[in-house]
Amino acid sequence: MEDDILVKIHASSMNAVDWHIRSATPFMARLMGGSAKTLFMKPRFPILGADFAGKIESVGQNIEQFKIDDEVFGTVKAGSHAEYICVSEKDVALKPVNMTFEQAAAVPTCGFMALQGLMDKGNIKSKQRVLINGASGGVGTFAVQIAKSFGAYVTGVCSTRNLELVISIGADEVIDYTKEDFTRKGESYDLIFDVVAKSSFSKCKSSLKPEGIYVTTVFGLRPILRKFWTSMTSSKKTIPYFGKPNKEDVILVRDLIEAGKVKSVIDRVYPLKEVAEAHRYMEKGHARGKVIITM
Repeated sequence: MEDDILVKIHASSMNAVDWHIRSATPFMARLMGGSAKTLFMKPRFPILGADFAGKIESVGQNIEQFKIDDEVFGTVKAGSHAEYICVSEKDVALKPVNMTFEQAAAVPTCGFMALQGLMDKGNIKSKQRVLINGASGGVGTFAVQIAKSFGAYVTGVCSTRNLELVISIGADEVIDYTKEDFTRKGESYDLIFDVVAKSSFSKCKSSLKPEGIYVTTVFGLRPILRKFWTSMTSSKKTIPYFGKPNKEDVILVRDLIEAGKVKSVIDRVYPLKEVAEAHRYMEKGHARGKVIITM
């Protein structure tokens, strides 16, 4: 097609949404990968996967930003767990020069979710105290590093086995949630970013400073109602949030990567033929950083 780019994929990455859509867990997740017509029959997208990194094989005659053999990365609605993918210019950006294809494939979705959650929703500022709940996961590892790039003092919450990892990517301190509840420590934060949706505003409210913000990846009617209620009754804010793909934000994260301020954390790498095993591993919910699929 005249406006399309054909990319030979070298690597893609798993996101939690992939297995949620596949298994319809929770059932409403099927709406993200289906439609009213296909909801009870089959997913609208038979090939899962959003993030990818690879090399351009061909470009349509209207494409001006890219050329054959450019190394790119990006995100799409679905279809990246494959050898080739056809995308538009808005779906891709030049790959970070200091990353492998595997490292770059880990970036797009989790990178822009972390950036948007901290900057657009959390209004992060230098010298603020920021807590990342779920600091060792896909979004969490990027959130820790991006928060540090803004000059924040970062506290990461994770399990015992991930304490050293979270310190290694820049956290100023870590809290082991298996031994201590951060909401009962008596500490207060300007921003709490709950990237694993394991807490709640009511539980975290006492840990927020008077103008503090609680950003959560829980999205539904109850969090939305809570958002409007707190905006009317309190100086503290709760913001339910689910990231929206944005090429400009992916490029901002790429710039941080090329400046040496952000890197990918990769847990495991699976060949495409073992993608089912990658899903089984992701479903356990204990991945450290990202799970990568190679072609």
